Amino acid sequence: MKNWWLFAALVASFSAHVAAADSLPEPGSFYMGFLKEDINQSGVFELGMKGQVNRFVDANAALMWFGNNDNVYNGFNFGAHLTTGTWPIKAYAGAGLFLGEHDECDEQDTDICETDYVAGVYPEVGVELSFFQLNVAAYGRYYKTSDTGKNEYKMFGAYIGYDF
Repeated sequence: MKNWWLFAALVASFSAHVAAADSLPEPGSFYMGFLKEDINQSGVFELGMKGQVNRFVDANAALMWFGNNDNVYNGFNFGAHLTTGTWPIKAYAGAGLFLGEHDECDEQDTDICETDYVAGVYPEVGVELSFFQLNVAAYGRYYKTSDTGKNEYKMFGAYIGYDF
């Protein structure tokens, strides 16, 4: 009879360990992304890291360069997404915050630029395909910035990531 209780305790302990391991977040990934505006020649290039907060929530942080002919934005973006939590294809939707500086250059003399600080927010939707340690995604964002000139940008793009 003593052996039966020992066996039951061992099985319960193992079951709890397996359940806890299932709830652990997956490792994060480094990613490189590019977005293009739908009507202008504006583009965003970003290098960042992303990771799971839990099975259904991702977060990311990235260095970002955003520009067109006369305007350049440099800064950071931070985002969070609700995900389907499925593998190998995962859909997500979320929002983010952009903080940086904006350089607006004169069209005749690109050496003369005015710099100011800017903040922005964006909703984001995307679909990510994962295989082995590689992630590929298509995503879209709608930026709304505190800039006084053109301050709305609808962009679509892709990123490639590598899990660490």
